[in-house]
Amino acid sequence: MLIVSEESPENFGPLTQTRATFELRYGALCPLDRALQITKEVALRARPELADYLRAKTGLPVNENLEGEPFPGLPASTPWEILNHSAAHIAADFHEWQKRHANFRTTSIMNGAHLIGDKRDVFIGQGSVIQPGCVLDASGGPIIIAERVQVKFSQIQGPVFIGAGTVLDGAKVRAGTSLGPNCKIGGEISASIFQSRVNKGHEGFVGNSWAGRWVNFGALATTSNLKNTYGSIRFQRDFATSIETGSQFLGSLIGDHTKIGIGQLMTTGANIGAGVNLFGGGVSPKYVPSFSWGGLGGWGEHRLEDALKTVRATLGRRNAVLRPESEAVLRAVFDSTKNERETFLNA
Repeated sequence: MLIVSEESPENFGPLTQTRATFELRYGALCPLDRALQITKEVALRARPELADYLRAKTGLPVNENLEGEPFPGLPASTPWEILNHSAAHIAADFHEWQKRHANFRTTSIMNGAHLIGDKRDVFIGQGSVIQPGCVLDASGGPIIIAERVQVKFSQIQGPVFIGAGTVLDGAKVRAGTSLGPNCKIGGEISASIFQSRVNKGHEGFVGNSWAGRWVNFGALATTSNLKNTYGSIRFQRDFATSIETGSQFLGSLIGDHTKIGIGQLMTTGANIGAGVNLFGGGVSPKYVPSFSWGGLGGWGEHRLEDALKTVRATLGRRNAVLRPESEAVLRAVFDSTKNERETFLNA
């Protein structure tokens, strides 16, 4: 049996408020999926507040007194270290992905689409379609396109991973980007990780950023990922704690179910929590606690029942439902961030 445990969840800001660290994506997969590729005999160790959610999602034992072999978790203990090496993680996963999905490969590149580099460095899953006018550039690294992906009038520059069911429409996907399943992508995205079901369907730039699930970027929403001085970027872990990352490039970390309004600008190293409604243009604060509502014109609390109503509506548009265990996690996040939110709103 393999034991998959959490590691340093406090270092990953809003991303681990609603998930375990072993659910965080890097390269083509998360640590839990990597373990399950080896054996189905897996047990989990995580924060108590996530236990019911993880049991319901995975069907695996959680926090039980079981013996087994510890399984490696994330390749680094901070999000910026993982983002900085995202291209290498994707490239390292390419051959294993090819081997495990050899029977689920297609060659559905339509006439009029263009391939730069070696076709052996491109994997296209069954049911995926690359339409005329698209460019797949594998000269700098491999491209993994999982099953049922639609690529329309887009450019992909490897190393890149695109998860199952994702749609690219008028997108520029730069090296080091890992997109989870069922995302909708337009505009430019570079060296970033989207967990799953992220909607960035319009123009705007997202660079060196990490977004959770069900995040929505309005048209022209843009992250800053580089200081004008080219210096190291600081990350605001909470209202009182700022961390020197040592990284020249770092965009935003964005929690689940957050909505970014049209034309919104996000500063370098921004920490934007879960359940946030950020709008009004201008540049965001460095730190926005979970379940905050507002922007340039002022801030308030995103009332929990209103936020959950929006979550249910969002999921309903994709024929999904908010399960009780996931709702309980969101309620717990709302309660646990109350003091930070009050400090932020009264600042």
